[in-house]
Amino acid sequence: MPIPNPETVMLHRIADFLQDVQRRNFFQLGATIRHRGRYCHEHSMAIEVERDSPTWQPPTDGAEDTVTEALRDLARWLYRQLEREYEHQTSDETVDEIIAINEWSFLEDGWRFG
Repeated sequence: MPIPNPETVMLHRIADFLQDVQRRNFFQLGATIRHRGRYCHEHSMAIEVERDSPTWQPPTDGAEDTVTEALRDLARWLYRQLEREYEHQTSDETVDEIIAINEWSFLEDGWRFG
């Protein structure tokens, strides 16, 4: 059996929490996420959880908190992935590799030559 990727484990954990809370609410939950503030991170999201019940039942106890925390965990995970990719793409090694592959040359003042 292959060793699970830690990133995959985290996504499965988030999915399991969401599936469990949906099951307890007969798969009637929906969430609306809105950005608030100037920055983008897991706490700049306003999350509203509602239950679309034909008999007007509210979400079960703790459902809103569970969905909110799972969505914040997902936002945190996505942000980490973007951060890692940015760090990789802007690393000295990657930039050097791109320059070499494209056979670019630069003048002393930073302008590309040729």
